[in-house]
Amino acid sequence: MELFKLKDYDLEDTIAAIATYPAKSALGVIKISGEKALRIVAKIFRPARKKDMKKVKTFTLHYGWIVDPLDKKIVDEVLVSVMRKPFSYTREDVVEISSHGGVLVLDKVLKLVLREGARLAKPGEFSYRAFINGRVDLLQVQSILNIVEAPTEKALFSAAEQLKGNVSSFLRRLKERVKNVYIHTQAIIDFPEEEIEVEESWIKREIERIKKDIEKMEKASSWGQILKEGIICVICGKANVGKSTLFNSLIEKEKALVTKIAGTTRDAVEESINIGGIHLHLYDIAGIMRSKSLIERKAIEKSFQKLEEADIVVFIFDYSRQLSKDDYLLLEKVKNKKVIYVINKIDLKRKIDLKKIRHLTPQIKLSALKKVGLDKLRKEILSLVSKEGLEKENAIFLTHWQKEILKKVKENLRKALFYLDKKYTIDFVNFSLKEIIEDLDKIMGVSLEKEILESLFSQFCIGK
Repeated sequence: MELFKLKDYDLEDTIAAIATYPAKSALGVIKISGEKALRIVAKIFRPARKKDMKKVKTFTLHYGWIVDPLDKKIVDEVLVSVMRKPFSYTREDVVEISSHGGVLVLDKVLKLVLREGARLAKPGEFSYRAFINGRVDLLQVQSILNIVEAPTEKALFSAAEQLKGNVSSFLRRLKERVKNVYIHTQAIIDFPEEEIEVEESWIKREIERIKKDIEKMEKASSWGQILKEGIICVICGKANVGKSTLFNSLIEKEKALVTKIAGTTRDAVEESINIGGIHLHLYDIAGIMRSKSLIERKAIEKSFQKLEEADIVVFIFDYSRQLSKDDYLLLEKVKNKKVIYVINKIDLKRKIDLKKIRHLTPQIKLSALKKVGLDKLRKEILSLVSKEGLEKENAIFLTHWQKEILKKVKENLRKALFYLDKKYTIDFVNFSLKEIIEDLDKIMGVSLEKEILESLFSQFCIGK
């Protein structure tokens, strides 16, 4: 990721970029934003019906041709859309030229735009201008990036809700509630002789309510992280229990090699799938078995490392074999993990003693080879992901530093309640509330260090 400095984003410039992927396609779009946008287009665009492009109304569409002003040659047949400030994405004059797709034609049109006075936009510069000009706040800017990178429909819809400003509105209301309590504590400090009637019980009750809402937001951000980044799910078991067969059945293609020879899988095999709107990073790891082979021992070490990274473990028992030391060794390794216990090969004769593992829950009986019971496993994976009720919360997408700020907000609320319980002077509560207000502003981008903004907007592609 190339990191640009804010000094590179000169708001006085008119900027332009190809907004669509440059490839052979039906359409391609060149976006222009800034004071000179209409003047530049007027120089290179010949409308089918004669008109002054510098004077056309906002939200209008114009058919015609892009023409090189130097040699008068037609470059392409296009549609030009005009969005005048402040009713545009950047709240500047914006023009979008829709040409035919293709690397050459888009490059030629863009070069004409740049030659006539525009500058090539930096990554994220259009969104940066939208942010600086008050069109979107920081949470909405992040949601744009999350829409572009959404791995599933659930992630897409949640990001779209955040773009609408729902999360921002919630935070603004929350901030006003904190400010209300802060103002009352400040009045007690500033006018002690007035004997201002503010019940301490009311202050405590309000802070407790605010703390509950912050905790809900934390849960929602955890759900947002799951939707965005997905879940690491590792399939494990002793050698030859059918891990690779189950892996292939879940991803619905033959990716992991399947043989009757124990230890066929040595390096972890990975595939990403969508289960109920959740992005699942599924891993098939080497079977656990006692071995004198150096290569097999190394493979087993890697399996244990991957188990450490797992959010969810699918632990496989073999219905057609008795329990062994390898089963118990692996059970010890996953005892602190979220585990779904699968009893595989139910299409074969039973040899396993089910009484010895009946305490292990949840259990799913299936046949990976016959594809029996797979839907039950999928439902159980979804159930385990949402065990804490996260699916009931609207997902919120926060960056790592925003989550850290949210933790600080929660800690200051805890401190404020502690000060009230221990009968500290109201000054301590007042100071905590002031810090909370400042931190909520940081989450929304009202007050923010430039390094954070530089890092955020550098993640965007050119043209967004």
